[in-house]
Order: sequence, then C-alpha cells, then structure tokens
Amino acid sequence: MKLRVLVPVDVEDERSWTNVLPLLRQHAKGNDVEVSVVTVVPELGTVIAQAAQAAPFTSFVPSELKDKALALAGDRLREIVGTDEFGEIRHIVRSGSIYSEVLQTAEDISANLIVVMSHIPDFGDYLLGPNAAKIVRHAKCSVLVVRPE
Repeated sequence: MKLRVLVPVDVEDERSWTNVLPLLRQHAKGNDVEVSVVTVVPELGTVIAQAAQAAPFTSFVPSELKDKALALAGDRLREIVGTDEFGEIRHIVRSGSIYSEVLQTAEDISANLIVVMSHIPDFGDYLLGPNAAKIVRHAKCSVLVVRPE
C-alpha cells in the first residue's frame, strides 16, 4: 500500500520545513511513499483587512497581484523542496485560509498522513499553533506533529 503524505510548508518561514523534511526523508527511505507539499497564500484582501482591523476587500485586490503571489510561492516551494530520494514530489500552491486549504488538499489527494510542524515555542510555551491545532482536530487522516528542536 502506498502511503500518501502531505507536508504543509510556509515558504516564508524556514522553521516550517527544516525539521520536517529531513525527518520525513529518514522515515520514507525504502518505503512506497508519495509526497506532496502544499503552501497556502492567504487571500490578500483578507490579510490587509486583518492588519487594518477592517472588513475584507478582496474585490479591490487586482487578480494579477494574486496570480503573481501564487507564482512566486510556487517557485519558492520548488526551490525549497525540489526532488530527491522521494522521487517526484507534487508541489501544490493554494490560496485561502491555511488550515482549511491544507485539509482540503489532504482530501483531494487522499492523503493517509499529514506531517506538520508545531508552533515555534516562544517564552517557553510548547503549544500547537492555531493552524496546526485545527489541522490535528479536523483532519480525516492521521497527523504527525513535529516538534521544534
């Protein structure tokens, strides 16, 4: 049976992949594993509205800006992950809410496992970040949470 693994990656935060990918490579050696990595670009209007504490205005953000953000995220994802002993890695770029897009991607590819990095601890707390916690709670498959070193 082929294991289908989904790895969410934040292309802007190296800590989201530096511990996860080597661990996955170690466990995947010699096994029949299909790896997909996903990065999610938040909706630009929503991000701007959250920063301004206002209502979303996605309709005011030009579609060219969204397309460019998605293309840049895809380029960065391929640069970070590339291909290696996993063989062909599926690179997926989505736009929207991080946890909901990760969960939807897991369903779309029939993932058996999601491997996610936990929240980077600040001030000694070792809690899951809000997106990782929602993924753990709502995933329809197993979730492996990798703790920071």
